[in-house]
Amino acid sequence: MRSLSALFVGLALVGFVSGCAVSSQPKAMVAVPTEEVHHSKETVSVVVTGGKETSSTGGSQISSKDFAEALRDSIERSGLFSKAMDTEGGTYKLGAYIGELAQPVLGFDMTVTLEVGYTLTDTRPQRAVWKKSIRSTYTATTKDSIIGMTRLQMANEGAARKNIEEAIAAISKLDLE
Repeated sequence: MRSLSALFVGLALVGFVSGCAVSSQPKAMVAVPTEEVHHSKETVSVVVTGGKETSSTGGSQISSKDFAEALRDSIERSGLFSKAMDTEGGTYKLGAYIGELAQPVLGFDMTVTLEVGYTLTDTRPQRAVWKKSIRSTYTATTKDSIIGMTRLQMANEGAARKNIEEAIAAISKLDLE
């Protein structure tokens, strides 16, 4: 009987420490540029592909929709473009493809690596003006959260935030109107 109750206590503890999978939150992925950003008077449409929805049985993921929202909010906050839209019709179109989201299965320190391929297209002559693949990492530790799934979510969000920050810094160096 003791071993059975110890088993239940052990399973409850694992459930408490691991938690349930939660999607990465757009607001937590919004980047705040650390350096001055070039301001374009033009608009940009943002299209993101390659993201995955979080399932109740898997680990936290980054969906295309949530990454797009964070990217648009980051662009608007930074002033990189006058407006970032989720619909077609911008003077520029920023495509982002989430190519890799490498995550640990278990661990005290959760380090996530995110690789996103970006393409910025001028829609007037329909030509690509910038292409770059950006790889970023972020580590969430037990100091951030004791719950494993929360650390994974925080590591996802941190890697996305750093990735977006790098993209904005790189686009800012372009000679855009």
